[in-house]
Amino acid sequence: MSSYRPKTTLRESLEAYAYLLPAFTVLFIFWFIPVLVSLGMSFGDMTALKPLSQMNFVGIRQYQEVLGHATFQQSLWNTINYTIYSVPTTLVLALAAAVLLNNRIAGRGFFRTAFFLPYVTTWVSISLVFSYLFHREYGLGNWLLGIVSQDILGMSNPWKLEWLAEPRGIFEMMFLKDKASLPKLPLGVENLLGGPSLSLFCVILTSVWRDIGYFMIIFLAGLQNIDKSLYEAAAIDGASPWHRFRHITFPLLSPVTFFLMVISLIGAFKVFVPMFMMTPDGGPDRTTVPITMFLYQEGFTGEWKLSFAAAVAYVLTMIILALTLLQNRVFGRRVEYGQ
Repeated sequence: MSSYRPKTTLRESLEAYAYLLPAFTVLFIFWFIPVLVSLGMSFGDMTALKPLSQMNFVGIRQYQEVLGHATFQQSLWNTINYTIYSVPTTLVLALAAAVLLNNRIAGRGFFRTAFFLPYVTTWVSISLVFSYLFHREYGLGNWLLGIVSQDILGMSNPWKLEWLAEPRGIFEMMFLKDKASLPKLPLGVENLLGGPSLSLFCVILTSVWRDIGYFMIIFLAGLQNIDKSLYEAAAIDGASPWHRFRHITFPLLSPVTFFLMVISLIGAFKVFVPMFMMTPDGGPDRTTVPITMFLYQEGFTGEWKLSFAAAVAYVLTMIILALTLLQNRVFGRRVEYGQ
């Protein structure tokens, strides 16, 4: 049985392309051309004092310098630390909030709005507010620590933390008194075992607080798309709420979860504004410098090493691409798209 396919006239095709032309022109000028130019720059030696016409081709030397740069390696581990702690925490809390607010509870609409409002607030405003919350002398963090240590524990000297100026890792602060007694560890191992610095941990808390609402809304959309008869049948069979969540909710939310995992990981590796606003110049011992801030500092401050910054951008692109493909390989096959 042959299917009928209406014929498209030349005039209709031209009209369709005419409607697409403005958007294509904007993308071509402001996306495609800059991508090609920056790719060519990454193989040269362009700086602010050397225009594009005088740039010399240096091959992969810029990429070798990027990968061997000590600050780039530190910024990579800072970004990995940020991703490890911010992405899973945000996803878990957002899913818990979505499951709770998917039920018929009093004030459900208010709480949904309250959770989502931080996401539509600008990063600059949020960063400034949390900078004051973590202020050593006047911030809410040390005020609460003072109440706990002085009024509850009876300590004569209340705790005060240098929230945004502490370079030590949070695990190092909690469990390790004398770091000098340990053998020298590679940079990556030391960063992962010591945990994110306290200043980076403050940025992580800020990021989680902001992003929960957005992820919650997407989880809610997925939850409301699940057929309620599945829960009714499971309840009749005697399944507990935990078993209903484990065997119905979570598997059928796998497409939404996978989507949020991918976009949150990409967003985590591109993070810039909260570090830039809350910890100027990369924070204590540059422990809050992500790759994007390293790119900015190398390309648009100091010597304006534009070719070097372009190489950093493409290294970051390759890292994100590799991690996205890895996620698709590991988790993509476990996604269930049908009910």
